[in-house]
Amino acid sequence: MTPPLPNLRYERKFIAEGFTLAEALARVKRHPSAFHEVYPPRIVNNIYLDSPTRRDYHEHINGTANRSKTRVRWYGPQSEAAEQPRLERKLKRGLVSAKESHALPPLSINGARLRPLLAAAFDSTVLPPLLRSALWLAEPALFNRYQRHYFLSRDGRFRLTVDSGLQFGVLQHGHLPAALLPPAATVIIELKFGLEFAGEADAVTNALPFRVARFSKYVAGLERL
Repeated sequence: MTPPLPNLRYERKFIAEGFTLAEALARVKRHPSAFHEVYPPRIVNNIYLDSPTRRDYHEHINGTANRSKTRVRWYGPQSEAAEQPRLERKLKRGLVSAKESHALPPLSINGARLRPLLAAAFDSTVLPPLLRSALWLAEPALFNRYQRHYFLSRDGRFRLTVDSGLQFGVLQHGHLPAALLPPAATVIIELKFGLEFAGEADAVTNALPFRVARFSKYVAGLERL
C-alpha cells in the first residue's frame, strides 16, 4: 500500500513582472491579510537531483499530474559548506503538493565530487525505502541559489515567500560550479496553504497584484543553461 502523502497543501506561484524587490515586498506588506515577516531573509542553496535522462524535468514541462523533484537544500551565504543540509522531495499529485524532508550530516562540498559525497550522506541517513530506491539512479543536475523573504498572514492560515536574486550554475564534471550566472531580475512569490483553507484562497490571491504563473526554478535553470 502506498503511504499517505505528508504535509498536503496547495501552492500558487506568481511572477512580479514590472516590480522591483522593494516594490513587491511593499505590496505584500499592504495586503488585506496583513502578511508579516516571520523569519529574517536568508540565502537558499539547492542541488537538484534527477535521472540521467532528466525524467523530472520532462515530466514537469509535459504537465504530468503525478511528478516529483528531489534536492539537497541548505541555507547561508557559503555554497561550499552545508552545516545543516536537508534532503527534500517535492511531490505533486494533481493540484496538491507534499514534501518529504530528511536531515543530512554536514557536507564539506568545496572541491568534492558531488555524487559520491551525497551518496555517502544518504547511506548514513535513515530514509524511507521508496525514497532510497529513487536515489539510486539520481545524479546532481543543477545548482541554484536565491534570497528568500518569509511571510505569514495575520490569521496564520497562509504562508507566502518572496524569492529574488535567482542564480544558476552548471555542475562541471560533478563539482559545484566555479561561477554562477548573473542574478535574474525576476521576483517570484509563492503562496502556500492547507487544504482546509482552499475556500478562502481566491480572496487572498485576487488581492495580490502579480501574475499567476506556472514556474519551476529547476526547469528555469536547466532551460537557461
